[in-house]
Amino acid sequence: MRGAALALLAAAACIAGPAAAQRPELDGPGQAQINGQAAARLSVADQALNATYRRLVREASPNGRRRLRAAQLAWIRFRDLDCAARAGSRGGSFHPAAVSLCLEAVTDERTKVLQSELDCAEGDMGCGGHIE
Repeated sequence: MRGAALALLAAAACIAGPAAAQRPELDGPGQAQINGQAAARLSVADQALNATYRRLVREASPNGRRRLRAAQLAWIRFRDLDCAARAGSRGGSFHPAAVSLCLEAVTDERTKVLQSELDCAEGDMGCGGHIE
């Protein structure tokens, strides 16, 4: 029954969108549930990233979109490889949660980076390279 509730929570997060989605607590009661909760947290973080990325793509120039797309694809590859390498508990029951929690944290940081591009003040030479 608890697994079904987690599946419904994850589905609701996907349907509701990033603004309405809440990240579940990692409260078990067992490792399988914690792994599911960590995966649901990653899903919420990924939705927020995708929404921010789509906004930046809409505002970017054609050249900026090309650079952004290439950078994002490279970042995704790096994120996945980096978290796979850093996550502890290899072979243990916590490993899926460790990977998901790493991916969640790194995804949140990337969302902040992309958001800073959207919030770049005119004339700030340290950002805004995608919007020409």
